Amino acid sequence: MIPFIHTADWQLGKPFAGVEDPQKRALVQTERLDAIRRIGDVVRQSQARFVIVAGDFFDSPTPTNATVANAFDAIKSLGVPVLAIPGNHDHGGPDSLWEQDFFLREHARLAPNFRVLLSREPVELDDAVLLPCPLLRRHEADDPSAWIRTLDTTRLGTKPRIVLAHGSTQNFTGESDDEEHASQANFIDLSRLPSADLDYIALGDWHGFVQAGPKAWFSGTHEIDRFPRADQQPGHVIFATAGRGVAPRVEAVRTGRLQWREQAVTLDDDDGPQRMNDILEQSILPGGPHETLVKLALHGSVSLAARKTLDEILESWRARLIRLRLEDAVHLTPSQQEIESLTDRPVDPIISRVAAELVPLLAAGGEEGAVARKALNLLHSLCR
Repeated sequence: MIPFIHTADWQLGKPFAGVEDPQKRALVQTERLDAIRRIGDVVRQSQARFVIVAGDFFDSPTPTNATVANAFDAIKSLGVPVLAIPGNHDHGGPDSLWEQDFFLREHARLAPNFRVLLSREPVELDDAVLLPCPLLRRHEADDPSAWIRTLDTTRLGTKPRIVLAHGSTQNFTGESDDEEHASQANFIDLSRLPSADLDYIALGDWHGFVQAGPKAWFSGTHEIDRFPRADQQPGHVIFATAGRGVAPRVEAVRTGRLQWREQAVTLDDDDGPQRMNDILEQSILPGGPHETLVKLALHGSVSLAARKTLDEILESWRARLIRLRLEDAVHLTPSQQEIESLTDRPVDPIISRVAAELVPLLAAGGEEGAVARKALNLLHSLCR
C-alpha cells in the first residue's frame, strides 16, 4: 500500500473581494499559501510518497508573477513530488499559463519537485501510475476521463493506478461550486470507468471532503474559502493509501485554519444586543476573531436605545473580525416613552414634527423604512 496526499482547489490568488479591509484581504490570501506548508506537516507525519493536486491550483489562468513565485516557494517546502492537473479555473491548452516563460523559469528555479500534467496519458512514478484528466479549456463538452475507457491497462503493471480529474460526477448529487458548471460541462462519468482496473480516483471541483463513489473522493479545498454549506467539509486534505487490486484507505486531515461561521439571532428585547454579542463570543472559539469570518443574520425588533447599543457592538465586531457579512432585518420599535420624548417637545417643534412623520414610516419596508430608522436614531442621539 502506497501512502500519498490528495488535495485540490487551492485557487491561489483568489481575490476575496468581499473582504473590504485590504490588510485583512491579504491575510486571507496568504492563508492559502500557509495551508500548503501545513500540508507539508501532514506529508512528514504520514510519510506520504507524493502529493497530487486535482485541479484549480490557481484561481485564474492569469495569476500574478508574485502568486506564481510564492506558490513555488510553498511547493518546495513539501519535500516530495507534487503533481497537478489544470482545472476549470487554470485550464491548460496552447499558450496557457503552464507554458509561459515566467512560470517555466520559476518552476525550474524554485520547485523542481513540481510537475503539471497536461496530457491525457499514463504517468509512471516510482510507486504508482497516474492517469491524469487535465482540463484543456474552461468548459469541456466531453468527459475528460473518457480516454481511460479504452486504455490497455494490462501494460500498467502492478503499481496502484490513480486517476486525477476535475469536474462534476453523476454519483455525487450536490450542486457544483461554480455557476458555470450548471450545464454539466466538465462532467466525469464514473460509471463508465473500468473500476476493477483502477485503485483510486482523486477528484477536484467540489470544495468539501466527500466520497463520490467506491474508489472516488473529492478532497475539498485545503483552506476554507467561503461560508460552507451544511453538507460540506472544507479545509481538509486526504491522506490515502492505495495498492493494486485492494480497496483504498482514506482519512480526511484538517489543514484549514480560518473559521467561516454563520449565526442567526432574533432580538426581542433590550437585552438582545448583549445576547447577540455573547453568542458571537462563543461561536468564534477557539481561533479568535482575527481568524474568523462571520455571516450574521439579525431578526426581531429593538428600541431606539437598544438599536444604538446594537450598532456600537456591530461596529466593534467589524473591526475585530476578518469579515462581518451582515443581514440586518431588525425592526425599530421605539418604546412609548421614546416616541413621546421625540414627538412631544414644546421647545423643539421642528424635531417633534419630523419625529411624528417618521414614526409611522418604520413599518414600511425597503429603503423608506431604512431611512426612517436612521433618521429616528439620529434624532434620538441628538436629543439625548
